[in-house]
Amino acid sequence: MERLLPFDPPAIGGHRLAVRLGAGGMGVVYLARSPHGAWCALKVIRAEYADDPGFRARFRREAELASRLTGWWTVPVVRADADADSPWLATAYVPGPSLAEAVARPGLWPGAQVRGLGAALAEALDGVHAAGLVHRDVKPANVLLAVDGPRLIDFGIARAVGATALTADGSVVGSPGYLSPEQARGRTVGPPSDVFSLGCVLALTVTGRAPFGTGGAAAVLYRTVHEEPDLDGVPAGLDRIVRRCLAKEPEQRPGARELLDVLGGFTPDGWLPEGLPARVAARAARVLELPVPEPTTVDGPSSVTVPEAPPSPTRRRLLVAGSALGVTAAGGAGAWWQWGRNRASANTGSVHRTRHVIALLGSPDDPFYAAQERGARLAVEQHNQDAGRTVDLVLRTADDRGTAAGSADAAVRLADDPDVSVAIATGSNATAPAALTPCKKARLTLLITRADTEKLNGVNTTTALLLRSTQTLGPHPVLRYLNRVVEPARTVVVHDLATEADSLPTVRIATIYGKLNNETAVEDVAADEDFTGFARRIAVRPRDAVLFAGTSPSRAAACARALRNAGHKGARVAGEHVLAAPFLAVGEGWRIGTGYIDANADSRTRAFAAAFRSRYERAPGPWAAEAYDAVRFAAHGLASIGDDGRSALRPGLLRKPWQGITRVMGFDAVSQYFQVEKDNGGFLYRVTGGTARFVARADDIGKQT
Repeated sequence: MERLLPFDPPAIGGHRLAVRLGAGGMGVVYLARSPHGAWCALKVIRAEYADDPGFRARFRREAELASRLTGWWTVPVVRADADADSPWLATAYVPGPSLAEAVARPGLWPGAQVRGLGAALAEALDGVHAAGLVHRDVKPANVLLAVDGPRLIDFGIARAVGATALTADGSVVGSPGYLSPEQARGRTVGPPSDVFSLGCVLALTVTGRAPFGTGGAAAVLYRTVHEEPDLDGVPAGLDRIVRRCLAKEPEQRPGARELLDVLGGFTPDGWLPEGLPARVAARAARVLELPVPEPTTVDGPSSVTVPEAPPSPTRRRLLVAGSALGVTAAGGAGAWWQWGRNRASANTGSVHRTRHVIALLGSPDDPFYAAQERGARLAVEQHNQDAGRTVDLVLRTADDRGTAAGSADAAVRLADDPDVSVAIATGSNATAPAALTPCKKARLTLLITRADTEKLNGVNTTTALLLRSTQTLGPHPVLRYLNRVVEPARTVVVHDLATEADSLPTVRIATIYGKLNNETAVEDVAADEDFTGFARRIAVRPRDAVLFAGTSPSRAAACARALRNAGHKGARVAGEHVLAAPFLAVGEGWRIGTGYIDANADSRTRAFAAAFRSRYERAPGPWAAEAYDAVRFAAHGLASIGDDGRSALRPGLLRKPWQGITRVMGFDAVSQYFQVEKDNGGFLYRVTGGTARFVARADDIGKQT
C-alpha cells in the first residue's frame, strides 16, 4: 500500500479513496470505501486508453462478463463505469498476500495444502468456464490468499470462449511461464488453456520452480511449446494430475470439474502452510488501521458528486509542458523550425488550391536525417510543379534534438500550430514514439517512416500511421530468404539479452508463431557474456542457419566473429539495426533485412534516384525514398479532403491502398495496422566487402538470391 499522490482525486464514482494498491501500464488500483461503507479495490484506466472507443466497448463488455461470476473463489465486480472520462471498475477487496508473495516467503508448500489450493482454484475456473469465459492469465500474482481460502482475481483480459489469444498488434496476451502452448502460439483458446496455467501454478507452488524455466520471455515461451515441463520434486500423488494439466494438446487435459473431483474438496482448516496464517491476518489488520476517508455527502440520488479521474502522470506532464511552451512559443519559434525554401504557389486562374504545411520532425544530427529531408523536399517541389494539383504544399522542418523530450516538445508546438496539416516523424525508436501523445491530442496525423519499436504497437489508438513493416510484425525479408532460398534443417535464433526488449519480437515471430518452415531453437546469450560458448555449441551442427535477433551492432559483430572462428558454415541473417561499422567489418556474407530500399539499385525507384542526383548532385541515401513516398502519400490524402480540417486526413488515408515507389501504403480495415502480406516494403541486403549491398525486395526473394 502507498499513500495517495497529490494528483489522485479524493473520490471516484462515489467511492472514497484511501491508499494506492498498485499501478501498471493500464492504470492505477486504489483501496476505496464504497458509498455503503465496504472496502473495495478500484481500478482506474489511464486516459490514453480511454480515448479509444474500441477500448471502451471492450472494457464495458469485460465488466459485464465478469459481473456474471458468483462463485465463492472469485472476486465479484461490485460496480463499474465504462463511460467515465477514465473508465473504472470496483471489486470486493481481499486483504491478503498473493500466492506469488507466499511462495517467495516462507517457501514451498506441502503436497496436502497444494491439493487444497488446487481444488479451490479448479472450482473457481469451473465457474468461470460455466459463465462462458476464459480467464487467460491464471498465475500466482492473480491468486490472493484470504483466511478462509484463495481467491482468483483480475479478469481484465478475460474473453468469451473461442476468442483469439492475440491482441490486434500481434502480441500474446498473458504471462510467459503460465501461458498454454496454444496461447503462446497466438491461437484460439478455450477452458483447457486455463487448466494448463493452473498446472503451472501448482508445480511452482510445490517445487519453487517454474516448470518451463526462467530467463528471456521468448525462451520460456519456446520451452512451453516444444519441451516437457520440469516436475522434479512434485509428490507422487500430484505428479500425474499436474502432468495431465500440462499436456501440449488441449484435448488431453482434464476439465476443471474433473480436476476438482481428483483433487478432492477444499477444507478451510489448516489449508495454509505454517507461518502464512499470521501473515494473512497481519495484512487484514493493516486495513483496519487505515483512517476512514471522509464520507461523500449525499442529499439524494442526483446530488452525488463524482469527481473525474485524473489524467495519467505521463499525460499530465505533457499538458503542463504544453502550457509552458505555449507561453514562450511566440518569441522562440524561429529556433525550433525553419521554413522550407519552397513556398506554396499562389492560386491562379480558376483552380482552387488549399495550402497545407507538412512538417518534417527529426534531428539534423541524425545520420539518416539529411537524406530524408532531401527526399521530402524533392517530393514537395515535384508536387508543386504539377499544373493540375488541387493543393499547394509547404515543407517545414522541426528539430527534435535527437531525444524523446525534444521530440515531445517539438510535437506539442506542431500540434498547436493550425497551419500544420500533417507531421512526418523521421527519427529513431528513441524519439518517434514521444510524438504520439501531443499529435493525438490535437488530432494531427503523424506519419512514421523509420521507427519500428514495440512502443508503436498502439498507433491504431492514436492519430499516427506507421509506414513500414516492423519487428513486431516480423523480419519478413530474412525469414523469406531462409524459407525460400536456404531451406536449412534447423535455424538457431540468438536472443541477445543485452537488448532483450527490442529483440523479443523477432524471436517470438521466428519461433512461437512458426514463421520459419524448418526446426528452430533459441539460444539466450546474457548481456555480460560474449558469444564464444554459443558458437562452440553450434559448431556441432555447422550447417544450421543462425538468426541474430539482437539490435546492437557491436554485439552482432561479436556474434559474427565467434561464429567465424568456430567454423560455422550455415546461413547467417539479422535485422537492419546491426548495420554499423563494427558489424560491417566482420559480417561478410550475412543477409540483412531492412525497411529501406537502395533507390539506386531497384528498377521502380530509378527515376526518383535520377531526379535526386540531378537536384542534389549526390545519390539518395537510406530512407530518402521512404520520406519521398511519405510526402506523396500525405499529398494524396490532403487532395482528397479538400478544405476539411486536419482531423479528416487520417481517415482519408485509410480508405484504400496507395502505391508508392517503395511499397504499397495499405492498412487493415479493422486494426488499422500496416498490411504486410504483399509488397510489404521489406528489403534484403548482403554484406560484401564491408558494405551492405541491395539484393531484392522481399516479394522478389527466390532461388536466385
